[in-house]
Amino acid sequence: MDNLTPCISLIFGLIAFLTVFTFFQAAGSGTRFGILLLTWIALQICISASGFYHITGTAFPTLLIMVVPPVILMAWLFLARSGKSLLDRMDLHLLTVIHVVRAPTEVVMYWLFICRVVPAEITLQGGNLDMVAGLTAPAIYYFGVLKEKIRWQLMVCWNLLGLGLAISVALKFVFSAAFIPENPTFEQPNIALFQFPFVFLPAVVIPLVICSHLAAIRLLVKSNSVQSKNKIDPGYLLRQLMIKTLASHGKHQN
Repeated sequence: MDNLTPCISLIFGLIAFLTVFTFFQAAGSGTRFGILLLTWIALQICISASGFYHITGTAFPTLLIMVVPPVILMAWLFLARSGKSLLDRMDLHLLTVIHVVRAPTEVVMYWLFICRVVPAEITLQGGNLDMVAGLTAPAIYYFGVLKEKIRWQLMVCWNLLGLGLAISVALKFVFSAAFIPENPTFEQPNIALFQFPFVFLPAVVIPLVICSHLAAIRLLVKSNSVQSKNKIDPGYLLRQLMIKTLASHGKHQN
């Protein structure tokens, strides 16, 4: 890690900050959610600084401290009533924009690979196509969310594709870190992602990206399924017919 320039850390720190800030704004949450998020970030800083994640040969995998809490939080969001209420209030605009950060993140990962502190498998050179989601996010946001030129089913497909890419990155991270540095599967050890600020990628950025995709899919399916039900509801059709009749009658009178 001594061969890394401060510039890399500053750039990734900014990426992590923008990810957290965008998700927080998308959630429209109050003080409690902010405190929870900041507490998790502070905890990761302390744990990574202590060298805890580099401890090997124990019965308890240290990586669980990083992986399990975000999984529990996402389960609460999608299963608990209060969690679902929070998801329903989320902003689809920001849930789409947040994925832009994935393009510069992959540039930083490749930079770290050149410095020999992450394996090639979690970079573009190793087949990690997560950058595709980041590069296509602006177009999806503009044509799909702002202009509504893209059908919601295609929006769901894009989110599913991005979700698959994010999960693939997460799995590669877990496998590259499971037995560091003894894991023979990867030519280079995964060192950087256990150090500040790069620890925020697996502990904060990836979980927020995954959660953003899931929340967006939920919003798209829920909102459009409600509209579809209304379109076939007899009462809805009758109301629309009455509105059109009254509007037509008003035009004839004018």
